[in-house]
Amino acid sequence: MMLNMHVVARGGLGCVVVGLLVAAGCSGGADFGESITVPQERQTQIDEAFGAGKTLRLPADMPFNVADAQRFSQGGAVAESSADASGKARCSASAQAGGSAWAELQLGHVLTCAGDTPFEATVTFNVTYRYRMESEGAAGTVTPDKFALKAYIMDSNRRMLKRMMLAELEPAKGPTTWSGTQSPAFDVTFEPGLAYHLVLAGRVEVSGDEDRSPSAEIQVESLELEITPRR
Repeated sequence: MMLNMHVVARGGLGCVVVGLLVAAGCSGGADFGESITVPQERQTQIDEAFGAGKTLRLPADMPFNVADAQRFSQGGAVAESSADASGKARCSASAQAGGSAWAELQLGHVLTCAGDTPFEATVTFNVTYRYRMESEGAAGTVTPDKFALKAYIMDSNRRMLKRMMLAELEPAKGPTTWSGTQSPAFDVTFEPGLAYHLVLAGRVEVSGDEDRSPSAEIQVESLELEITPRR
């Protein structure tokens, strides 16, 4: 499998959460959002999806087959998440003293290369998003425990072919809101007999104490995947 990458950035981060098919058990590490399970009958065969040299645009040409939203809260905390296969999603978490919460999302598509020869394509993630971080009653910086949005491509052997952070927590910046667009693009060779996960994933985590009541939100206003054949 070969993969090269180029990026067109017109802003920076987004919110992610959606709702269909992700395996249970979420991780707060760098590998969050990577436990994707899509039944074989719901995967899209590359050989059948493309016309002669035509770009496949998802979800315009077909709904995403990965759309999942997860959340957890305890004590004085609230977590919310929602998502759909049309490319919109949201996740948020807030906490008071003694509370903690997280919310996570995955959105994208699983493609299967079922032919006899490799299929070369450029995969572009067009992401429009906004985010917010706040900390009430606390002097100094905003300190959610985690705040991240990423795009990745992984094959069915769980080889991570590319993982690119679109936004990460920057505690020194303090309370902030932001909106923008990013379009990371990757040149991929899809190998026969494998499935490929093309996924946008995001996670927020917060915990509250006597000095702070943090909250964080990520909103994905739109996600479009463009898969353009290179042969």
